[in-house]
Amino acid sequence: MRAVILGAGTSIPARGYSPAGVYVQIAKEHVLLDAGAGSLQRLQRVSAQWDQLDRIFLTHFHVDHSLDLVSILAALRLPPVQRKKPLYVYGPPGLKRLYRQFNAAYDDRLSPRGYRVVFRELQRATQHLPGYTVHTYPMNHYATKAIGYRLTQGRKTLAYSGDTDVCDNASALGQGAEVFILECSVRDDLKFEGHLTPSECGQIAARARCRHLVLSHFYPVFKGYDIRARVRRHYPGRLTLARDFTRLIIS
Repeated sequence: MRAVILGAGTSIPARGYSPAGVYVQIAKEHVLLDAGAGSLQRLQRVSAQWDQLDRIFLTHFHVDHSLDLVSILAALRLPPVQRKKPLYVYGPPGLKRLYRQFNAAYDDRLSPRGYRVVFRELQRATQHLPGYTVHTYPMNHYATKAIGYRLTQGRKTLAYSGDTDVCDNASALGQGAEVFILECSVRDDLKFEGHLTPSECGQIAARARCRHLVLSHFYPVFKGYDIRARVRRHYPGRLTLARDFTRLIIS
């Protein structure tokens, strides 16, 4: 299993920190976790087979996590692509409504040509897919319906939180995972509802006992701030502070 962080930031422009997205090669499938603005272009940049994506998993529908669903669907219907296999899109309740609204706004120019798009709404669920399994857990992100994804192939697991505040499900999501990609939005002294600070990330990772903690979704408030020191108060394991195009091997 391999992954590339396509976006380690938010909607606020910052060099090296684009809106959320993670490309994953698992079993024989090409998967996208979240589709923040510019994800399609960054897929192209890492030589991913964007036109052969098998599944897109959205954690929630804020623009920095979902906007490039529009770009992907628009690109896939253009004549040079000629896609045949279906595309499966997953997300929390409201996913089908989101698609209908997007498609109406763009005058039906997101409707597939020559292939099918299948939308599946999830909360706490298990999906048995070709060669791997995906478990979903509700996350704590304001009043927004948000879910995290846990991808398991054999004995190896990649967990991805999307946006969340502290909750038991966040620790359960990353429990024993080889790689746990966890949001880390703001400094400890700037804590606000719906997001995590470095200290909270360290506490969640310690409870989860994950092997490798990868922090992402940084707002540009961390300049000069020692994220690692705050995490290390609680979590002694392997730690990566992601940037755009950080590559991960789960083995």
